[in-house]
Amino acid sequence: KKPVKTQIRASFFNGLEEKMRDLNTNDIFKMSRILSKLNLKMDFDIDGKDDKWDEKFGANILQKIAENLHLVQNEMNDFLGDLIGMSGDEFGKLPLKKTIEVISDFKELDGVADFFKLAGRSTK
Repeated sequence: KKPVKTQIRASFFNGLEEKMRDLNTNDIFKMSRILSKLNLKMDFDIDGKDDKWDEKFGANILQKIAENLHLVQNEMNDFLGDLIGMSGDEFGKLPLKKTIEVISDFKELDGVADFFKLAGRSTK
């Protein structure tokens, strides 16, 4: 049985079912501001001919984000909280396990991979 797409996959928070909304155009600008604050520079070849591009990019960006996450704490909490219908303050108080679930769901949203691929090309 295939997993259900993220847009309709539910996670549970405080006994209530929360669904992650689809990304919209304004989210692109929010993600761009977050990446800009992180000052990410991709230091590997990301041309379209690389079969392992997604894997390399994912590992590289996760490492760089983890190293600099403190720079965008409020923005990340606001952004991810908004995707599931809560404030940034509420999101920041979630147990770590729930936060990881939200981030996993976020990575699967339509448009996220394309955004990061475009962002990676622009930082080359």
